Amino acid sequence: MRVFGLWLLVFGLAALGAAAQPIDWFSAERATTELNISSAITIEQNGPNPYVENLRADILFIPRNSERSAIRELQSTPPATTTHDRISYTWNKPALGTVPFSYQATVETTGSRKPVLAAIPWPTTFPKELHAYTLPTPHIDSTHPAIIGQAQYLARGHDDLFSLVSATAYWVKTNVHYNLSTLTAEVSQPASWVLENKYGVCDEITSLFIALLRSLGIPARFVSGVAYTASPQFPQGWGAHGWAEVYFPGIGWLPFDPTFGEYGWVDPSHIALKESKDPQEPTSIYEWNARDARITAHDLTISAALKNTNGKIQFPLRLRANAHRPRVGFGSHNLIVLTAENPTNQYYSTEFTLARVRDMTIIGSDTQHLLIAPKSTARAFWHVKVNDNLDPKFQYELPIHLYTIDNQTAETIFHTARYDVAYSAADIETSKEELALSDNRTIRISCTLENDRITTSQGKAHCVITNTQNQTIAVTACHTACQDILLGPLERKTVPYALTAPRSGTYPVSFNATFREETARATLTLVRLDNPEISIAPASLSTAAYGETLPVTFLLTRESLSIPQNLTATLSAVGAQATVPLGNLDAQQEVTITVPTSQLWQEEPTITITLTYHDTFGEKFERETEIPARVLGVPWYKRAAGAILALFIR
Repeated sequence: MRVFGLWLLVFGLAALGAAAQPIDWFSAERATTELNISSAITIEQNGPNPYVENLRADILFIPRNSERSAIRELQSTPPATTTHDRISYTWNKPALGTVPFSYQATVETTGSRKPVLAAIPWPTTFPKELHAYTLPTPHIDSTHPAIIGQAQYLARGHDDLFSLVSATAYWVKTNVHYNLSTLTAEVSQPASWVLENKYGVCDEITSLFIALLRSLGIPARFVSGVAYTASPQFPQGWGAHGWAEVYFPGIGWLPFDPTFGEYGWVDPSHIALKESKDPQEPTSIYEWNARDARITAHDLTISAALKNTNGKIQFPLRLRANAHRPRVGFGSHNLIVLTAENPTNQYYSTEFTLARVRDMTIIGSDTQHLLIAPKSTARAFWHVKVNDNLDPKFQYELPIHLYTIDNQTAETIFHTARYDVAYSAADIETSKEELALSDNRTIRISCTLENDRITTSQGKAHCVITNTQNQTIAVTACHTACQDILLGPLERKTVPYALTAPRSGTYPVSFNATFREETARATLTLVRLDNPEISIAPASLSTAAYGETLPVTFLLTRESLSIPQNLTATLSAVGAQATVPLGNLDAQQEVTITVPTSQLWQEEPTITITLTYHDTFGEKFERETEIPARVLGVPWYKRAAGAILALFIR
């Protein structure tokens, strides 16, 4: 009697391979990619009379025709039956040995985005047929208490569904570290584990994102496929990848990739091969009837190669970057401001990253997320700090480069030098709050200095305290002393303050306004200027032979908070004089003034350098010093005449 068995096996994916390809995926309107997926089944003797009646392999990992992808060609080896969700290979009475199978597909994908034209109210209702995409699964445990708590925390203050989903994706990306550890790369962990441990690979990062949404009742599904990345962790470029699709009423399913930072869209290297409710649903199913035979199915091997791209996407944003303080001192804090204008009629959700530079530290994250509504403008801010240990002999120009994942950029610069003003962290945070214009508190305080640079010990500030409520409130306003202020509905009052700066230097001055348990704060930096000071030092002994040109080189170094402005240097000696305009002295400057030795009357002439400059308010200052020089071979008659001339000059 022959005994047959029916077996169901689930197999995963082998490492995906292809050569890295230098292509700007984000600017391509369409991309055509060739996929090659292959595997094999090994049939071995496992008894005295091995026999296989039939063998079947269903590959569920296949490209699909959709709004953003189209199958241009698909060929299978051996010939197979293709349906919308699988390719089925069958063998009747296969012999012992290895049974290979494969398919090749040419897939065209688009990088265009499905537009979100208006706000979608949150909370909202969804079609009943999507209820299954709001339920927990083994790896998307959306009913776990920690998942529910985090999702509700992230949903606070959101009344727009697209804003909520984008903010959730950004939170996952910035709080979960991508880590190819054995623990997560080989055995996928549930979303609650990822939330607790804050690391995982792409399918786990996506599972957490989906779990957070499902816990709020938002339909979301897992998408498996391939994508291209420039990450050094994937030198081959292409890799198996997982992302999500989220349902929006009136729009449909929109892709979100929290691993890559693509929100409401994905670049055309993303080729979807399977949609599922859980990331660990099978990609291959094997069935057979056999006796005395061992059947071993191998992992799928996938390779991909770009064939061509067509068209070019025009990026819509108009970007402008600036440093809040154009000049700061060593160790100073500063604020980088990005203004992004969206001139289109659809939402635009993207991340902006501030490139790191050697002499500046970014306080907090280098990446900020902006969701920009149609026909509107939004701002992002980066708090930075200039390094303390820069060379005091120089001033530095710090380049600011901001960029998005799709290569939209904005650039600016700011300068730093030893004696420039070092602004405090509190000052910068105050500036950030004022520029953000997003304060939804009961009270607001906005302060300005009458002059942020003073030359006496007395300064003045004015603070505007605003009641944002439709009721009268009592506010306590404080600087060095406190006073009570009554503010009517939506009223604002200006409170003057006298400030003291006993000596030259920088003075952080703080103000606050308190209503019940709520306190609004502002910190400014008052600078009491000193007189502009310059030190002069010869760079080397100036030497030349008579008849040549004598180079007189000296170093000018700023030694004060005040910047010496409209600086001129005048060189004078017996028989010679020259004046050179030098502008403002921001740090240190090496100056060379050349003098024809034929105009000099002495072998060791006295070279006098006279500096004339002004302070910020136009007051004139003067500094003078002598610099040694030597002229070789001055004729005797010029030396004699020079001695007589020197007597008259004295």
